[in-house]
Amino acid sequence: MTSDQAPAAEQLLRVESRRTGSATVVTVSGEVDMYTAPRLEAAVGRALADPAVGPIVVDLTNVEFLDQAGLAALVDAHRAAERQDDPLRVVVDHNRPVIRPLEITGLERVLALYHDVAEALGEPI
Repeated sequence: MTSDQAPAAEQLLRVESRRTGSATVVTVSGEVDMYTAPRLEAAVGRALADPAVGPIVVDLTNVEFLDQAGLAALVDAHRAAERQDDPLRVVVDHNRPVIRPLEITGLERVLALYHDVAEALGEPI
């Protein structure tokens, strides 16, 4: 497939943001790769730019593919959130396309990982 035939980034990745109390939840669905990772970064960047923002939760439970660019986007978002003294909270489940790259790179020891959004928000289950 040539780049002229490749699907648009909007077709490969869906990113939605919503406020829950003082937190912002960024829900990601689809493929996070070199073409779509900038959309994830932009969503987290917008959340971080909000002066009233509390924790930022990135929900990756519906991600089907995560490559190096996606991992780099998560690391960049993590660093930006740390500079604001609130770690990025990343929600993953047993979704192999997400867990495996995090384990291989050792990022599961760096990122604050949670099993669901309620846990990341600190809500009782």
